[in-house]
Formats: sequence, C-alpha cells, structure tokens
Amino acid sequence: MTNKKQTMTKLIVGVALTILTTASFNAQNCKYKVNEMDKFTNKFTKQTKPEKVISTFFTAGEFSVRRIDTAYYFIFDYVLSSYQNFDPYSINKGAQLMFLLENGEMITLKSADEIKGTKKTVIGIPPVYECFLTNVSYPVTKNQIDAFFKSKVKNIRFYRTESNGKEDFIDNEVKKKNQDDIIELTKCIL
Repeated sequence: MTNKKQTMTKLIVGVALTILTTASFNAQNCKYKVNEMDKFTNKFTKQTKPEKVISTFFTAGEFSVRRIDTAYYFIFDYVLSSYQNFDPYSINKGAQLMFLLENGEMITLKSADEIKGTKKTVIGIPPVYECFLTNVSYPVTKNQIDAFFKSKVKNIRFYRTESNGKEDFIDNEVKKKNQDDIIELTKCIL
C-alpha cells in the first residue's frame, strides 16, 4: 500500500507541475495604460501600453489596443522624419490603415478622427525634421480581430495627408519579432 500511495503522490505532483508549467508558458504579460470603469458612464475601458511594430530609418509606429465596453480600437502613434523641412502631415477622418496578412487576406480599417500632426526639429548637422501623429484611433470589429489570430501581419500601409491636401501612403513591412506583439496586445483586451 505504501508504494501505491507514493506512486499516487508522485503522479499528482507531476500533473500539478505540468499544469503550472503550461499555465506559466501560456500566461500573457499584459501591461495597461488604462484599465478602469468610468465613474460617469459606467463603461469599462482597457487600453494596452503601446508596442513598436514599425521601425525604419524615417518611420516609427507604436501600436496599442483599446476596448470600451464592446467597442474595439487599434491605436497608432506615428513618427515621420526627414532631413528636408516639411509641413506637418495629418490623418483625415476615414483615412485607411491596411494590414496585409501572411495568408494574403487584407484587413482595412478607417480612422475615427482627424488628427493634425505636430512638428519638431532636432538640431544637428544636418537637422532632422519630425512629425508626430499621436493617438490615431481605428475602430475594429470582432470579426476583423479574429482574422488577426488566423494569420500574422506581414505589411502595414497607412494613409496620411500632406499640408496641400494630397493624400499618400507609407508601406512598412512588419518584422517577425513585432508580428506577435499585435496578436498579444489584442488578446489583452478580449
């Protein structure tokens, strides 16, 4: 009987360790900028801290996800830089943000607000001119979110507007190390 008890104890301890190890590998490391109930509207709001998903010499983009009750938003902060002086860009309401997934599927979101860029000059030789487009909000549906779990993002295209009113876009490849950030941040608000 003693051997059966010892064997059973070892088995239970082994199963418990396996469960704990699996749970720790699958645990999310969610960090929130906002995670609270609004005292005036009683709407629950969650927004993740941003992660960089675009990083090139002249373009940087940070991504976070916001949930307000049952509404979901992808939030982007862009920094565009150049050695040549330029007027700040803007993002018009309805401007597109496009995701090309590895499986060939295309997901298109439209900005919820008009965002005017702010310009900063970094003094140096040569000077660097930067335009900041912050807190650009793109509503996203639950079906669109589900598509991100089926295939990773390969490329991102975002549309911006020059000071003369001309709309253009920037394409950026999402590096392998940043592809999982989009999925992980989205999981944090579900």
